[in-house]
Amino acid sequence: MYRSIANGAAAILALYVPATNAFWRLECSGSVGMARIDPLMDFGGLSGHVHTIKGGSAFTSTSTADDLLKSKCQSCDVAQDKSAYWAPPLYFMADDGTMTLVPEKPPFKAYYELNTGLTSDGKPQTVEAFPNGFQMIAGTNTRRNTTLSGPDPSEYRGPFPDENNSQREERAIGFNCMNYANPSLAEDALSRHHLPEKSWIDSNCPDGIRLELGFPSCWNGEMDGGEDHKSHVAFPHWIKAGDCPPGFDRRLPHLMFETIVATEKFIGKSGKFVLGNGDPTGKPTLALVSDSLLFMVDRCSGYGYHGDFIAAWDEGVLQQAVEQCTDKRGDMRLCGVFEYTDKPASCTLENLPSELKDENTEGPLQGLPGGCEVEYGPDPAIKSKGATGSSSGGKSAGKSVEKFVGKPEKVPAEVYSSPAEPAPAPVENKLPAAPQKAAVVAAEVEDKGDDNEAPPPQLPPAAPATTPPPSADSAVAGQAGNIISTSLYTDGRVVHENVVVMHEVTVTEGGVKAKRTPEAKAEHVKRHGHRHHHPMQHGVGGRRMR
Repeated sequence: MYRSIANGAAAILALYVPATNAFWRLECSGSVGMARIDPLMDFGGLSGHVHTIKGGSAFTSTSTADDLLKSKCQSCDVAQDKSAYWAPPLYFMADDGTMTLVPEKPPFKAYYELNTGLTSDGKPQTVEAFPNGFQMIAGTNTRRNTTLSGPDPSEYRGPFPDENNSQREERAIGFNCMNYANPSLAEDALSRHHLPEKSWIDSNCPDGIRLELGFPSCWNGEMDGGEDHKSHVAFPHWIKAGDCPPGFDRRLPHLMFETIVATEKFIGKSGKFVLGNGDPTGKPTLALVSDSLLFMVDRCSGYGYHGDFIAAWDEGVLQQAVEQCTDKRGDMRLCGVFEYTDKPASCTLENLPSELKDENTEGPLQGLPGGCEVEYGPDPAIKSKGATGSSSGGKSAGKSVEKFVGKPEKVPAEVYSSPAEPAPAPVENKLPAAPQKAAVVAAEVEDKGDDNEAPPPQLPPAAPATTPPPSADSAVAGQAGNIISTSLYTDGRVVHENVVVMHEVTVTEGGVKAKRTPEAKAEHVKRHGHRHHHPMQHGVGGRRMR
């Protein structure tokens, strides 16, 4: 047991730490291609956005597991795996709208983690292999906002027993800042759930960004979830490990995609990073969204990162690996079940649609492939249909289109104050938030990626008491305006507060009959919200309480 201090009172939490769970990193030395193909969401047609595709060379817009198993080659290193793994790539968008692919740093890794837990009625679970033909999606393509109030409360990433599956899905996305020269700044997997704006990445991530995507591992026994391809699975309450919700009592491996991209190649270049599905990043900007409404658009995004998976392993091999590959260091070469293929990096798609054979997916090109629009939130993006035009000669069929998605009347409720990006801090053990009552929980092993050996789990030290956060009223004392949104987040022992304030700005409109209000009969009232993010005394930075 260890002691936790919360709200000035001591609480005792019983913590059960199981044996370290086994896992392996399935490496893919190459990609079979980049194309607007998605057999799950755009079956038989062209996708609205481009994907980077790993796995079997027989991947098409109508692929099934049986098709993939007939692949002539595969871009992943294990010869018995012809599964398909795909996700949108990252692009750099220059100020003039020119798009250039941010190159990957191979190998791509698909983590197979054999984490267990309990069923909803308290029975222990046994991990079983993905059956061939099983398919699922993690993440939401159209998401451009977040329901999360800030960074996760602890390095253990949970538990989150009160969150719904959509919120847990948001926590299963990670954007890890890479700095090999300073191991003390290493970040936990799935710890930052938004892609920072480019200037911060330039200053803090000299070795790029690691895109991370976790898939659900609780299963109801169906091979697919229907239209959304995810309703048949759910996340456990620790996201990667833990117990499963009612109706999802079977347990699959926790699958996680890991892709490192070379953002450092664009240091000093003016522009922003954009995911291939049109999900952008940039500095928060005061945006005019109608002739009478201004509000702060938060362009830290990445919330729409997503990925797809179709299982296609040689018969019996994956189940054998689940049962026999129990090494806790993650090295797939320590598993005697696997055989390896020659030259996986040279494997390419066998049947690329004729409309896509000349499409430029790497750039430079004006706009994203297929004309996919760059869409800012806060409302969900409007899913674009696959364009039929192709692009060649360095130009795209699409144009550099940027737009805001959101109704003005929703702004006061929808404005999201994302956490300001602190420079990465040295990793230290942090105590999980104390529950309302004593509970028995299962700790997961957090793999930091990139071939680090997973250490045995350790109990975190007792955490010091923290000062309760101040009220929003005191945050903006002496300032005019109405508070319409607040959010808190912590950085170590420092508590930050973001406050969005609505001000009324009176603009005289001579000769024009304006909308009348009791306060200004012949004047037009325009409103805008802006964010106050300040220290104990009003200024730049963040409010700090120690």
